[in-house]
Amino acid sequence: MRLIKARFDGFRLLDGAEFNFSVDKKKNVTVIRAANESGKTTLLSALQWALFGDEALPSTYTTISMDIPEGMVGTTTAEVTYEVETPKGTRRYRLVRSLSDRAGSSSRPKSSVALEEIKPTGNDSVPNVESYLGQHMPADLREVFFTDGDRALSFIEGRRGDQQKRVRRAIEQLMGLPLLEAALEHVKKAERDIRAKADNVSGSQQLSDVRAQLEALDLAIPDNEAKLAATTEEIANLSDLYSRADRTLQDALKKGNREEIAGDLQRIEKQRAASEARKRTADLDQSRLLSGIDFAKGMMGEKLKAAGKVLDQLRKKGQIPNSTIPVLEERLTHADCICGESLDPNDRDGARRRAHILHLIEDSRATDVLKSRISTIYYESRELTNGKMAWHDQYVKAYSARTREQETYEELGRQAAELEARLSKIKDNDVQSAREMRDTYLQQLTSKREQATRLDVTVRNLRQQRGERAKEMETLLARETKGRKFAAELSAAGDLRKIVEQTLVTMKTREVDAVSRHMNELFLQMIGADPDRAMIRRAAITTDFNIIVYGRNERLLDPSQDLNGASRRALTIAFILALTQVSGVEAPNVIDTPLGMMTGFVKREVVKVAASSSSQLILLLTPDEINGCEDILDQVAGEVVTMTNPAHYPVMLKHDPGTSDARVLICKCDHVSSCEICERNTPSTPKQVGEAA
Repeated sequence: MRLIKARFDGFRLLDGAEFNFSVDKKKNVTVIRAANESGKTTLLSALQWALFGDEALPSTYTTISMDIPEGMVGTTTAEVTYEVETPKGTRRYRLVRSLSDRAGSSSRPKSSVALEEIKPTGNDSVPNVESYLGQHMPADLREVFFTDGDRALSFIEGRRGDQQKRVRRAIEQLMGLPLLEAALEHVKKAERDIRAKADNVSGSQQLSDVRAQLEALDLAIPDNEAKLAATTEEIANLSDLYSRADRTLQDALKKGNREEIAGDLQRIEKQRAASEARKRTADLDQSRLLSGIDFAKGMMGEKLKAAGKVLDQLRKKGQIPNSTIPVLEERLTHADCICGESLDPNDRDGARRRAHILHLIEDSRATDVLKSRISTIYYESRELTNGKMAWHDQYVKAYSARTREQETYEELGRQAAELEARLSKIKDNDVQSAREMRDTYLQQLTSKREQATRLDVTVRNLRQQRGERAKEMETLLARETKGRKFAAELSAAGDLRKIVEQTLVTMKTREVDAVSRHMNELFLQMIGADPDRAMIRRAAITTDFNIIVYGRNERLLDPSQDLNGASRRALTIAFILALTQVSGVEAPNVIDTPLGMMTGFVKREVVKVAASSSSQLILLLTPDEINGCEDILDQVAGEVVTMTNPAHYPVMLKHDPGTSDARVLICKCDHVSSCEICERNTPSTPKQVGEAA
């Protein structure tokens, strides 16, 4: 199919809007230039509605113009001219779809459609339009050939099971696999009919039993295959959920496990308490060194040595130590003097001598106070002046120990404060709930994988049993003359069945591989990936229909997580283009906003690759998407028009369009020109501080 032209009346913003599409093989690109909110997505929806019918639009989608008042009836019409290549040559058709709807209605009525073949001799009406359209453009291919740049990302984003389903469905539809599956079902039905006839003719109970077993197996096999497919899809979704839950857990663990942080905080607090005790001990050790004898030695060592010399001289002269009074008092405790005379108080001479000694004591007491003090100093100075002067070394050691302990105490305090801050940011159940969620998905995933293994074994056994029963039936039929004809028919049907089944298997493997290889080539070309140096090395489609990407060292990358926005869009466009090329289906690729989030090299390469890989390419582009690709579009674009929303005046449009209707205006301006209809204001920049108003 190739689109020739389209006209829309009363379809939302498209009222009287007419478009011509390029059918030039060298310049096969049609560019619809339009700013945001200027009808690009509306045009994509209108084309899909025209070609695929009401099912192409959401049930709540209103087609009629917003200018129609509530309760009033509006009519929407789409007219599309297209052509198809047939064995008899090119045929051209005109499709007209219309509906009348009441503004504000909660439900949209069914549209009516008419199709006619355009001939030189006059147009012929085509009956059964919907089925005829399905031959030209199957409805299942709609999302492949009519692509919203954002929604196309669903091939690589969202739940993994949903991704697989979309990719598998797109591949199967474009490869015509549903037709092969229908053919297989037809062959199976033929086999059942042959067995039934053989059973009726034979009348053999053994043959009837084998036939019943085959019928049961033919029901059980697809039933278990469906269960296996559903379980496989559940495994894909659970794998995705498990991966996300694991990432959530890892993120939570990066913030910190509340229990672990609380344990670390408790440990730090214990260390800090011990450090504080050691710091107090160090304080006491240092304070003692500032108040004891060692401090005096360290501070006054030289002075004390000089004083010690003076005291020694006094001692040598007999002036110290002072011992007169103590000696006399000590003598009075005896009965005789040191000279041998009696000191007995009961003896008259002894009493006289005792009285004399007491008198000497009293006379000496005043002068002995000073001598006593000097004597005390003498004895104490001997302790101060004797030994090594080690106070300085002891003080340096004590000061260093106290300083180190103070630093340790402060560092532990900082660690405790940091842990408390982290603890305050973590909810009580962050890590625990994330771990429980991940473990729940892992448990479910393990269970589903075991179930899938059991189902796979069951399917294999059922197929083996079916083969054995089929051979048994052929053997039973071959024994009877009446049954030989049916045995030959069953053998032929069985051979045909095997051919179709093998073809399906081949298509699902070989063709998927072909799409995968071609997608990879287009993708790497789009992103300019050097095979030896690039971070992204290749893309592929797995046997279970997952689109995956490999980085350096064959590291598996998640396209939805590890690729930037431009690469994600490039990958989905590469998949769509590869699919259309490998399938051999000739149809227009209509892509809305394909270059969003792209700049520079990638944007230009996507345009080049898309143009060379499509039989007909219709790009709905914003001016920003076109920027930087003008020279490429000059080479590949055969038709370019511009859509303008008059509601953008005066903020975005430079000239008054002369209407305030809710409809876009179409002009012939190409991707580098503008007119009074589409010329837009140059975006202003804020004035700098101090700039004149």
